[in-house]
Amino acid sequence: MLARLLRPASFAIACIAVIACGAPPVSPPSGAGATSKAPSSSRPLTNGSTTVVVSDASQNDVVICQGSPCNDCKTIGSGLSMPGGVATTNGPGGGFAKSTLDYVADSGNQRVVVFTDACETVGVLDDSGYVPSDVAVADDGTVAVTNLCAAPSCTGAGNISFYAPGSSTVTRVATGLMSQYYYGDFDKHGNFYNDGLSGSTVEVGVVPRGSKIDKATGISGIKLPGGIQIARNGTINIDDQTCPCIQIYKGSHQAGTVSLPGVKKPVTFALDKSNKHLWVTDVTSKTVDEIPYPGGGKILYQFSGFSEPIGVGVIPADRP
Repeated sequence: MLARLLRPASFAIACIAVIACGAPPVSPPSGAGATSKAPSSSRPLTNGSTTVVVSDASQNDVVICQGSPCNDCKTIGSGLSMPGGVATTNGPGGGFAKSTLDYVADSGNQRVVVFTDACETVGVLDDSGYVPSDVAVADDGTVAVTNLCAAPSCTGAGNISFYAPGSSTVTRVATGLMSQYYYGDFDKHGNFYNDGLSGSTVEVGVVPRGSKIDKATGISGIKLPGGIQIARNGTINIDDQTCPCIQIYKGSHQAGTVSLPGVKKPVTFALDKSNKHLWVTDVTSKTVDEIPYPGGGKILYQFSGFSEPIGVGVIPADRP
């Protein structure tokens, strides 16, 4: 089954391995769920107020970095299993009573865990029956979860689960375009953009606010899709691992390319609040890198020491 479902996204491959084998695909270096050393960097942050939240799939861990060393959050949700996409917010999210919340797709446990930067679990969103790959939060607190496939065998099609503000159970499901859903993000109007596969064909879709139908955007040219982010100016930014780069679209028309020299295999990325920089996970180099946006170019700053960095979020968060 693994060979048949191999995909460009490292997270998807690892997810399927967990489902098939019942264990993470990479053994922790120092005992179950433990890292020998927290990820760190020897240089000060370009912006000292920035906090970077990263999921490490092989370590079943979320790592929060502001300066060095980083802080492991292994206890959130009473333990994670193959954490994937990450979302961050600047204010009350999903109806929960905390000022700043983070979200992580807990794929092996079929749920999303909501937590704070102090590693405190705030809530859990039930996604039973599916393998979540990413999570995003709209301005009104609506949460969207892209589901890679149906659990436990991963042979059934995925979908997009929506949670109304304050709800811990699914209130709306969108389908109609893809068999495997990868990543997604909301625009300022509450429309949810997403990427993934229909069979072996790459698709980029959008679920209009309140809808249950995922419609094609007409975007083409992406060969190996990863993370997707909507910038403040409304452009659609999609990670393409073949470049490696991030392609920028206005509507269905390509408007630019963010080059990622030094990044070997980008999986997901997050724009900072100013939309002048982005942070990208590199699963091959096992690093999280800061890159100028939208110009691209050399790595400005780097956190290293991860095993399998997948999801990334930035605080203060970018809001369209």
